[in-house]
Amino acid sequence: MDKLLIIMDPKHKHQTALSRGIELARATGASLEIVAFVHEYLDALPADPVVQNNARTALIELRQEWLEKMLALADCDDLNVVAHTVWAKQIHQWINEHCERENISAVVKTGHRSETFLYTPTDWHLIRECPAPVMLVADNKWKKAHPILAAIDLSSEKPVKRALNNRIIDHAWRLAKAMDTKLHLVHALHTSVVLADLDIIDTAAYTRKREEELKPRIEHLRNTWHLNPEQVHIVAGPAQKVIPSVANKIKADMVVMGTTGKTGLAAKVVGNTAEKVLTHLRTDLVAIKPAEKA
Repeated sequence: MDKLLIIMDPKHKHQTALSRGIELARATGASLEIVAFVHEYLDALPADPVVQNNARTALIELRQEWLEKMLALADCDDLNVVAHTVWAKQIHQWINEHCERENISAVVKTGHRSETFLYTPTDWHLIRECPAPVMLVADNKWKKAHPILAAIDLSSEKPVKRALNNRIIDHAWRLAKAMDTKLHLVHALHTSVVLADLDIIDTAAYTRKREEELKPRIEHLRNTWHLNPEQVHIVAGPAQKVIPSVANKIKADMVVMGTTGKTGLAAKVVGNTAEKVLTHLRTDLVAIKPAEKA
């Protein structure tokens, strides 16, 4: 990682994204760009451009003072840090454009796990649209020796999906190496919940059959990334339940997974697996897009 973009959260008491980004920068040698956003509607002020500009400048300066105070408390003088405040209403648009321009290695941001049909939070926009990997951090502190879990899709024959698997594992492996911890893989075997509930299919037998079919791919991954059998988890069930369950079981500090970046109505109705996982996950999530969307 060369450069991390940390998004400050004035509403978050503990500034977890800042502390996580600093820890990651120390482990990887990355430089830090730390951004605080501010935006207020100035409709109540006179239409005079000078008055409005002065008000905006004052608000930016106030937020910048807060940002510098947070950095002083974080004690990150040993790192290469640039910190500034941006006036922006649509935070995700600024982040997406900035990542494209500055070749950001990853965005680090506090995760907010909520969405309604009519309102899409910044996190969801970033997962779908940001060209850089997006790390949405949870409140839990990283613990030494807790593994990093890479969620992959071994069932797809599509070259794009298989290439994305490699990107996910490579990213997770680099993070695990930097954090001096182990890498684990998880693949959710999709099964029909309705058919399983009706005992029309034997979930255990289905799992064994699919594991046998996937054995060559699993062995290839194990040999390539030097993984023990207990570091690869093949579990039947929907991904949005399997991935958080395995993460909890192995006490993972972070989950790295891919996102197709669905947007518009398709994203609202069908949803993205990464977003569904985020609603159940209580650890950090890193979302990565396929190469052609990066």
